[in-house]
Amino acid sequence: MINKRFFSTKNIIFTILVIVLLLILPKIVGILLLFFGAYVIACALNPYVTKLMKTMNRSAASSVVLLGSILSIVALFIPIIFVAYKEIKNFLLTLPEKLADISNFFLNTEFLGHKIPDMLNPEAIIGNSSAVAQGLFNQSWNITVSIFQLVMVSVALTMIVYYILVDKVYLKKKFLEFFPPDLKPKAEEILSTISNRVGGYVRAQILSMAAVGIMMAIVLVILGIEYSTLLGLITGILDIVPILGPTIALGIIILIAYPVGIVKIVLIILGFLLVQQISNYVVRPVLFGKLMELHPLMIFLALFLAEQFLGFWGVILSPAIAATICVLIDELYIAPINLKTKDSDE
Repeated sequence: MINKRFFSTKNIIFTILVIVLLLILPKIVGILLLFFGAYVIACALNPYVTKLMKTMNRSAASSVVLLGSILSIVALFIPIIFVAYKEIKNFLLTLPEKLADISNFFLNTEFLGHKIPDMLNPEAIIGNSSAVAQGLFNQSWNITVSIFQLVMVSVALTMIVYYILVDKVYLKKKFLEFFPPDLKPKAEEILSTISNRVGGYVRAQILSMAAVGIMMAIVLVILGIEYSTLLGLITGILDIVPILGPTIALGIIILIAYPVGIVKIVLIILGFLLVQQISNYVVRPVLFGKLMELHPLMIFLALFLAEQFLGFWGVILSPAIAATICVLIDELYIAPINLKTKDSDE
């Protein structure tokens, strides 16, 4: 006999909504990541808003903190940008000479008794070069649109962060309305724990990127490599993308520094690997462990899963996503089981 309790109108509507959500989920992953990223940033800024609320209302405090964060980032990068501008300018001035050196290297270097140009098909190279040039020209509009979209997403992200900060109490109240009265305290506790951990992600990530950039710049200065500040800046920025970012940074460094000789190239690679080891086994575990209470293995697992299912922005937010999931598992599954085991032992 069919139990009518399980086929009530409420359960049927809930089931339909869950099915619809699962169907549209792949289409809205980007939007969800945007809002989650805004939530992460808001969690990082919220402690400062709370402190300022002693002297002003929440709206004004949120505005001051958000504006102050933007100005701090700009102020931090202005001197670096000036230094990088000078180095980029010098690099562009010497670019023809560097291209000539590369050309001479390929024209005069022998491999297995044959010069490299003799081993290649000039017509195929010319044809491929034309195809590449045409492809770059065709993609120029797409690149322009992508830059415009990035600007719009940045503006939208800023606005979302602002409203999350301003309406934190209201949003929290609405969220807790989804839970019955006896579960509201537990839900509030879990939400607070998640907020603290994902907020720590932003602070840990910024400090980690700064540490990597400074260490790499110091290594390049010691080795006497040109554009060391610029290359350190690039390395620090790309460090936000785990594994792929450092690989790209190393490729750029080697491309720019190759004229210094094979010995220094090897030293650069060893120095780069040393910086990455210090970052991965000292800096990041300390920062992420202290600010997020998250084991490095969980970060790697989250990274690989995010890369598989959530794309580029999912990879960047993977530690925060991992922290959220770990809190939910700890509070909803592991803690109750351990509590029951402890009670049974007693």
